[in-house]
Amino acid sequence: FPEPAEITDLLGEDYKGSVAINGDPTQAGAAFAAVGLATVQNGGTLDDFQPGIDFFSDLQKAGNLLKVDVTTGTIASGETPVVFDWDYLNATHSETNSAWKVKVFDGTGYAGYYNQAINKDAPHPAAARLWQEFLYSDEVQNLWLAGGARPVRMEAMTEAGTIDADLAAALPAAPADTVVPTEAQSAAAGTLLGQEWAAAVQ
Repeated sequence: FPEPAEITDLLGEDYKGSVAINGDPTQAGAAFAAVGLATVQNGGTLDDFQPGIDFFSDLQKAGNLLKVDVTTGTIASGETPVVFDWDYLNATHSETNSAWKVKVFDGTGYAGYYNQAINKDAPHPAAARLWQEFLYSDEVQNLWLAGGARPVRMEAMTEAGTIDADLAAALPAAPADTVVPTEAQSAAAGTLLGQEWAAAVQ
C-alpha cells in the first residue's frame, strides 16, 4: 500500500477492504478514539463526533472498511493491513511484523488517558492516595513508557531530566496539537455513536 498522507486518502481505491478499527466504537475505547480522530481530522470538534461517523460511513460505502476483529495474528498474517489503534499498541506490532509501519497524521491528534480517583468514603483512603502517588512517581511513569504508553507527566519529566530518554525516543512522533475529550464530550459522543454507528457502517 502507498503510505497515506492524510486520513481521507484511506477512502481511495488503494485501500479496498483493507481498513480496520480495533473494536466497536460503542464498546471499545480504541475504536471510540478512531472515530474521535476521524472527527478532528475532518474539520470537526470533540463536541460533535458526526464528522467521524460520516468518515467511516464513507469508508464503508467505498468498500474499504474491513469488519474484522484486529489481533496481533490478523496483523502478522496481513488480514488487517491498515488498522486504526492507539499509537503505542500499533507500534508493538513491529516486533512481529518488520514491514508494519505506524502513521501519525499531521494536523490535530486525539489522545486519551486512564483516569484515576480516590473515594473519600473508602475504608482506607490514605492507602489509595499512596497508590496514586506511586502511579505518578517518576519510576512508574517510566514503566508506562516501557509499555509504549505516553506518561501523563512526560513533558514535566523531560524538562526535569527524569524521563527514560531512550524509551521516549522510540515512541512515534505525536502531533503538536492534540485534543482529549472531557467526560461530558465522551458521554455525548457515546450517545451519538449508540444512535448512529450501526446504520452508518451497515
